[in-house]
Amino acid sequence: MKHQVILNMKKLGGVEAGAVSITVYDSLGGKHMLSGVFVPTDTENTWDLVLTSLQGDVDGISQRRIEGIRFDPNDGSLLGLDDPSQGSFAVSFANSPGTDQMIEINLGTKGQFDGLTQYKGDSTAVAREQDGYSAGQLSSVSVSSEGIINGLFSNGITRAIAQIQIGMFQNSAGLENIGNGYYSVSANSGEAIAMTGAVGGAGKVRGGSLEGSNADTATEMVNLIQAQNGFQVNARTIQVANEIMQELANLIR
Repeated sequence: MKHQVILNMKKLGGVEAGAVSITVYDSLGGKHMLSGVFVPTDTENTWDLVLTSLQGDVDGISQRRIEGIRFDPNDGSLLGLDDPSQGSFAVSFANSPGTDQMIEINLGTKGQFDGLTQYKGDSTAVAREQDGYSAGQLSSVSVSSEGIINGLFSNGITRAIAQIQIGMFQNSAGLENIGNGYYSVSANSGEAIAMTGAVGGAGKVRGGSLEGSNADTATEMVNLIQAQNGFQVNARTIQVANEIMQELANLIR
């Protein structure tokens, strides 16, 4: 796991800078409070970042100092690290003992002013953001037009968790109707071709929608009226035949 923390800082040259603290998360979403402090070195315009503490079920810390953070003496911009590969802390947590998880510190862009700087004045170190997050539970889902099912979790993170597959046929008219709105593959239709939504003519997926009926309402209403009229005529015919039979029975008596 690599966890990134982005820092902004202003420092007073020659004195210890103020501490910096930020919440970080391990690979299982466990919450930890990281505290560090910037200290000047014997080399001018060069500082070290020391990890003073990391709270919350920590198994061990094998790297707690980032050394050689250099700044331009003329404009105070970041010059980078003496060793660019050392810009992180190596920590193992109780949920994975013996396995280092890297907490990478993003100090800013070399020669730019988008991260740490060295200016005369009050010393401040501010953790602007970090890319870890706590464990969360699935709270809702949504479906995109491509059929991608996105899950929204209680920690505010959205992740694609599945995708709806769409089957296309060379000859959809050749599918065999097996009743109740179901169709089966036939020799005329060809085998199904797996597609995704909005690709290759497969159409779009509409999340949270109900497919409308393909029946023509006007036609079905006319058929219903015709059936009702036919029932009434048949019922009247039976009634007349019954009355005739009753009359014949009365005449015989």
